[in-house]
Amino acid sequence: MTSPNKSGSSPSPVAVVCDFDGTATLRDIGDEITQHFGGLAHWEAQSARFRRGELDTRGIIEAIYDNLNASESEVRAFAAREARLRPGFAELVEAARARAAPFILASGGLRQYIEAVLEANLSPDLRRYIEVRANEGVFAADGRAALRVTFPGEAASRALGCDTCGSCKRVAVIELRRTGVRSIVGIGDGFADRCLARFADRVFARRDSFLHRHCAEHGIAHEPFETLHAAASAVADMR
Repeated sequence: MTSPNKSGSSPSPVAVVCDFDGTATLRDIGDEITQHFGGLAHWEAQSARFRRGELDTRGIIEAIYDNLNASESEVRAFAAREARLRPGFAELVEAARARAAPFILASGGLRQYIEAVLEANLSPDLRRYIEVRANEGVFAADGRAALRVTFPGEAASRALGCDTCGSCKRVAVIELRRTGVRSIVGIGDGFADRCLARFADRVFARRDSFLHRHCAEHGIAHEPFETLHAAASAVADMR
């Protein structure tokens, strides 16, 4: 998938950086994949380690997948079948496309299942408009060995001082600003969206999520959401 505005034309004044699991989707499909193919007990044990501070963001991503024994085709099929996009997501992408505003889907999940969900739920024109920035799953040829996760955005993240995420979302924000984008809409729900909320100009946090509580506790201006229709309207109207 390619991102817009790389042809040398004048940049849009607005751009979107949106999380995927639990934000663009109604449920965290990455967690559901790891529970289905790796076992609920393993997922719960690793999640408890994360809550205790024993694992950072990169560590929990590696840990929940290291018990997953499935082929790429099995993971993609499960994601396409089980995931549902959040109401308003298609309208959000269309609002960005209508004004040539870059749309980056920035996720700590795996590119393979994200693209499978988008292919199953969006029109080709909207799918092509989204730039997916995510981690990569390295699957064994027979799907029976443990999945390994690689982090394509790690070097850029470390260059900005983040050594915990493996795929810090502020990288997308910084790169967009370098192209001349003035206003960035950041949309998320989780622990890994804290930097996005800190550096975006207008923040949407899923109601009752970690990010919603984080923004409230730290005085970060934000708009709680349950659907993405308000975010779509914001993208259409921002100047």
